[in-house]
Amino acid sequence: MLNFFGDVANWLAAGIMFPLMLLPVASLASGKRANSSLLWATLVSVLVIAGALFAALAPILRVMPTPKQISIFFVLLAGLGALIFASGGPERLTQQLIGPLTTVVRTVGRIVMWFLLLMALVQFGIVILRYVFGVNYIFMQESITYMHAAVFLLAGGYALLTNDHVRVDIFYRDASAKRKALVDFLGAYFLLFPICLLLLWTASPYVASSWAVNEGSTETSGIQGVFILKSLIPAFAVLLAMAGFTVAVRAGGILREGR
Repeated sequence: MLNFFGDVANWLAAGIMFPLMLLPVASLASGKRANSSLLWATLVSVLVIAGALFAALAPILRVMPTPKQISIFFVLLAGLGALIFASGGPERLTQQLIGPLTTVVRTVGRIVMWFLLLMALVQFGIVILRYVFGVNYIFMQESITYMHAAVFLLAGGYALLTNDHVRVDIFYRDASAKRKALVDFLGAYFLLFPICLLLLWTASPYVASSWAVNEGSTETSGIQGVFILKSLIPAFAVLLAMAGFTVAVRAGGILREGR
């Protein structure tokens, strides 16, 4: 059952979430909404064909959709295209989505940043308990791992959104605003989004198998929630893609206005 839900989540990501990531590109098309909608449909078609070829060349992904799944996928995709056109085109829908997506990424990032303080307090408590009172609790030690993973995975999209991530900017830092926007825009579509999709697709069996057995700590007094810890991986991919959407919209606006 969990594998089934994992497959459904993957198809929704491939058929709904990541086609939406193409909206900033389509919104660059000048003219009527029909032109930008047609550009979006063309880009989605190219993405679907490229994904099918990649899956055929990478059997380890074990992508073997049934004809029914393929039919549902294209029906959802067609419905999404109709929704985009009815909402006013890619540019209008992009402006409607950027606010909620940015809010989600920022909220999650600001919440998990408090784990840094909590980690320091828990680690301080562990040291005091061990070296002063001679007691040790496994669940406290494992909680450091959980919070550490949450900070780096769930705050990754926030760091990208606020440009606080580590950047090798030897050439980028002295570039013009338009060149920086071009680098951000191309980087989002040729590096960020493909990696997020691949990570989401390949991590789902790993996470589903952990949920299937309610995987917990190997220590009896440890935290019995390893399946939750592993679920941070697909959450990281989704949040990072949402942040990439905002980055692409910002960069696209600069490129379109020529500033």
